[in-house]
Amino acid sequence: MTGDTAADPGAAVASVLLRDLLAGPVRPATVIAAGPAATYAEVGGRVLAIVAPGGVRLPCAVVLAGAARLPAAGAGLSVGAGAVHRDGCAVVAVRRWFDPRVRLARVDHRALARFARAVRSRGTVDGLLPGDAVDRLAGGLGAGDARDAVTSLLGRGSGLTPAGDDLLAGALASLRALDPPAADDLGTVVRALAPRRTTRLSAALLEAADVAAVVPEAAGVLRALGGAGDVEAAAGRLVDVGHTSGWHLAAGLLVGVTHARAGAGARARAARRRAS
Repeated sequence: MTGDTAADPGAAVASVLLRDLLAGPVRPATVIAAGPAATYAEVGGRVLAIVAPGGVRLPCAVVLAGAARLPAAGAGLSVGAGAVHRDGCAVVAVRRWFDPRVRLARVDHRALARFARAVRSRGTVDGLLPGDAVDRLAGGLGAGDARDAVTSLLGRGSGLTPAGDDLLAGALASLRALDPPAADDLGTVVRALAPRRTTRLSAALLEAADVAAVVPEAAGVLRALGGAGDVEAAAGRLVDVGHTSGWHLAAGLLVGVTHARAGAGARARAARRRAS
């Protein structure tokens, strides 16, 4: 799996969250993990995923297109000037950009009820997490105790990205998508603790969630909750992502959306009381 050729770099689509890294000057990249589906590299303290064609479009990803192949892992990798380089030669060229961020103006309450049923019927909390992890996260947010919710979940669970992190990422991204100020406490704690408590890839995905950036399957759920699409079908596609990630992302989205709607409802009632 060594698609390294100086004359014919493979084409790719890349996240706009990486635009400064990929379009800027060429900088060395250190491979931190590699497998058949992706190569993960660190550049200046930031993580990017070079993903094989058809792989999960992570919000920090360069996704190869067509017959392009992953560059071989090892020394000599660098990024910049619109490409990924091996030993000074471009092996992957960015041809297009995608934006993984989502913004919603509203949530349809009937779609939210259908989504809640779909999440509860499709999976369970990872065995390495507290059995009440979802309720604990919801309760912590409701009580304004983001630190307790984060410390009980961050870095815990199975999977390439720990299940607890996926749960936090779903909640954080949905709060940012719907009601950004409501995510401030959670985002602050996650950014402070993630670099020390979890993997570098997972910390990068949590950082992306703090700007409402998620995989397309999670974005599809959020848009369906806003009325654009079949929420049960979108939930099914998300739950099928990875071994544990999809369901925990979905459960986190449910927690975040529910919390955002409760906060919006409380503010509306307070405004009516002030006006009366």
